Amino acid sequence: MATNTVAPGQIKTGPGIIRYAPLGTTIPTFTAAANKITGTWTSWLDVGATDGGMTYAESVDTSDITVAESVYPVRIVTTGKSGSVSFTMNHISDVNWKLAMNGGTVTTSGTGATKLNTYVPPLVGSEVRVMLAFQSLDDDEVIVWPQVFNTGSVEVERGTYETKAGLPVEFSVELPDPAVLTTPYKRWVSGSLAQGV
Repeated sequence: MATNTVAPGQIKTGPGIIRYAPLGTTIPTFTAAANKITGTWTSWLDVGATDGGMTYAESVDTSDITVAESVYPVRIVTTGKSGSVSFTMNHISDVNWKLAMNGGTVTTSGTGATKLNTYVPPLVGSEVRVMLAFQSLDDDEVIVWPQVFNTGSVEVERGTYETKAGLPVEFSVELPDPAVLTTPYKRWVSGSLAQGV
């Protein structure tokens, strides 16, 4: 009887850490030691707690090239690709609000107990893109998206006492400036995830 090879280290669980930074922020230089990925996240912020971690989705649009003499396509060509990174932030801070709204300005008056921050959303055309990153809880996987834009609807529910508020976002992945990266994302892995072929 045939049996599957099970690699427990390649079966991943847990939400990990989601980070973001202004467009053009330096991507850390990653190294691996003891099957862990290390790097210094300078000027990157954590989004904090989420409802259900992060979901990355990628889709491909294709067209069939056909001829009358075949019921199968003779070639399938790619006509489009898209990617999205979605999550719901439970830390309803001013900086996370700004992230969800594609920018805007936060001004501060006072300090300590008298500190008051005021947020003004961006006008159409003045929204900004950001960089996103994910780091697994095991520190064996990192994904960086160097240019994303929130195209999802933001619906913040404030309901009953047990209703937890959240800032849902769905960032569409864009092709970045080639001076930063020439691909829409980059992924690093170490340990049992790094098989290499």
